[in-house]
Amino acid sequence: MEHSNDADKQNELTTFHVRQARAGDRESLEWIVKKFTPLLVADARYRLGKVLREIYDPEDVVNDVWIVALPRLPGLSARNNRHTPVLLKFLSTTLLHRISDLVKKHVRGKPKKVKESASDGAGAASPVDNLSAELTGVLTQLVHSEMRDAVSEALARLGDQERELLILRGIEQQSYKDIASIVRRDHRSLSMEYHRAVEKLRKAMPNSVFEELKD
Repeated sequence: MEHSNDADKQNELTTFHVRQARAGDRESLEWIVKKFTPLLVADARYRLGKVLREIYDPEDVVNDVWIVALPRLPGLSARNNRHTPVLLKFLSTTLLHRISDLVKKHVRGKPKKVKESASDGAGAASPVDNLSAELTGVLTQLVHSEMRDAVSEALARLGDQERELLILRGIEQQSYKDIASIVRRDHRSLSMEYHRAVEKLRKAMPNSVFEELKD
């Protein structure tokens, strides 16, 4: 019951800030970036792999993701009164697209420093659009500073298999069946292992973003 109450409180707080950010509130935008950046950096490191991490900085990739994603926040709607799973899915999908582009450029031998416009495909202007240019420098500072965050340290203490499972299930929200085909393991054991990994993180950091990760 205590965990459920903590998760509800964290969800309410995230929902509040997402709603404020969608209206262009700068403090809420920064709150969201600080909260979810460590998870995205972990995802970026995993998806880039050892070879591409020597060429592309995961933190720079995540910075690019935020620049693309923030103007599109007004288009996100809650699912079952929760914004966290919608936001995480959106951010992780944006990240996967960004890394896919980097892989293609790497294979073709094109320059790596090519950034998408934050308004590409965003449609009509929104309150967040007006802040995107102003926030670019702030985003860079937040993304790089969050690598020293306690959330990042907690993720680093996980075993490799635990971290991979947390990324695939908790951040990218893939099904256990799909994850099983990736990690080549029985999907029936993955749910229990994921639950143990998340509980380990929740105990290490109560009232953090880990409270909101999907079981």
